[in-house]
Amino acid sequence: MSATPRGRPDASMTLITEMMQRPLDPGYAAAAESRQKAGLPPATSHHGPLLVIFAVLIGALLATSAMALRTPTTATGQIKSALVGRIEASRAHADAQTRFIAGLSSEINAAQATALGQQSQGGLATELAGLEIAAGTVSVIGPGMVITVDDAPADVGSKNPNADPQKAAGVDLGKVRDADLQIIVNGLWMAGAEAISVNGHRLTARAAIRSAGEAILVNYRSLVRPYAITAIGDPGSLSVEFADNAGGSYLQSLKVNYGIRGDIQTRDSVVIPGEPALSLLAAKPVQSSVTKETPATTFGRTPSTTPQQTTETSP
Repeated sequence: MSATPRGRPDASMTLITEMMQRPLDPGYAAAAESRQKAGLPPATSHHGPLLVIFAVLIGALLATSAMALRTPTTATGQIKSALVGRIEASRAHADAQTRFIAGLSSEINAAQATALGQQSQGGLATELAGLEIAAGTVSVIGPGMVITVDDAPADVGSKNPNADPQKAAGVDLGKVRDADLQIIVNGLWMAGAEAISVNGHRLTARAAIRSAGEAILVNYRSLVRPYAITAIGDPGSLSVEFADNAGGSYLQSLKVNYGIRGDIQTRDSVVIPGEPALSLLAAKPVQSSVTKETPATTFGRTPSTTPQQTTETSP
């Protein structure tokens, strides 16, 4: 009895076997063999000089493009440096002019007090001093509190992103915004504050807290964080009333929900500067023993029958 011949173990994989043994298509193989017999070079060559030169050129272009995108052009850098220099110079000039205006205001106030004292107008001087305090043109000193507000730390996110007290979406809720300072300041006024400043800028009836981009402005001057809100008032009731009203509740909400830092300190004495932007635009002389025989005039106009008053407004 003869043994049955055994087949190849890979007989069922003829397609794979054919591809492994003859990877080149028979037609391509025949064409290549005919070119070789005719003495012609191969149709393609991956090591040809043109291919190498082309690859080098592509690599150089890609490297140049990457460097151009990563490094700003010299002209752009020069323009940016020039703009930054102009901004810093303008800011320094504005600060110098503000100090100059404050010095002149002090001289004017001293001369005014001397003139009123010489004319025995003690009551008028007292009334004027009270009006200056109410208008915020002079600095004031007294007991009060300081609230320091700052952005949340970089590693602290919102604990409750669905409970934004300002109902704002798509913004960094860990950053202090102008509306936050407005609510806190209004809470201090409600608590009985007599004078308030933010980072040394006095808040008067004509002041405003606004924003320009990501910067917060007070009296059109940009603030630098942290934001120190100084208020003068009865230290015993000011902090209690603020904690109980909407301003204190809002500050607590910012701290709990968004990680915004808020520190409240009671001080025995704080200083709030005056607002030098306020200036005298109209004035009328007071009828006295010195001026009663001279008709009153106001900048060349006919005397008015309205009561004598001094008006201070912002330009």
